[in-house]
Amino acid sequence: MNRRTRLTLLTPVVVGSLALGSTAFAQAPSAPAAVPAATCSLSGVLPDGTVNVSGGGFLPGPAYLESSTGIGAGFSMSPDGTFTIAKQKKDATYSVKQGSTVTRCSGGGTTTNPTGTTLKAGIVAGWDAVRANCAATAPASANQQFSQGWNKGAAVAREAFC
Repeated sequence: MNRRTRLTLLTPVVVGSLALGSTAFAQAPSAPAAVPAATCSLSGVLPDGTVNVSGGGFLPGPAYLESSTGIGAGFSMSPDGTFTIAKQKKDATYSVKQGSTVTRCSGGGTTTNPTGTTLKAGIVAGWDAVRANCAATAPASANQQFSQGWNKGAAVAREAFC
């Protein structure tokens, strides 16, 4: 077969396949709409001293509620992507984990004494003090949470720096 005959026979086949391919591509289903941003929040403090954790915009299916107190619980998100979990500790921060996505809940916080000193502040203070001086000792404090935090932070810093 000579070159001219080959081009005459193959040209309509190539053009037809390109036309069909682009038509099929144009009719392909569009990408699914983006999932709305998930949100999570805590209710006001209830009369029994607890809060409700609720949210929306999640994917249906398994999820995990994480707490700053170290307590967590698995649950199943409703088909419409919302949830409500009742009677949680008011003095904690919460987040919802679904797969590799973590959504932090707004509201809540850590327990504080009247002057605002927290367990977290104690940990940071203990860490900083021992990092600067391995012989540092805990300051006198009437706040038990601060003292516990200071000792924890100092112990970790001693392992790392001393």
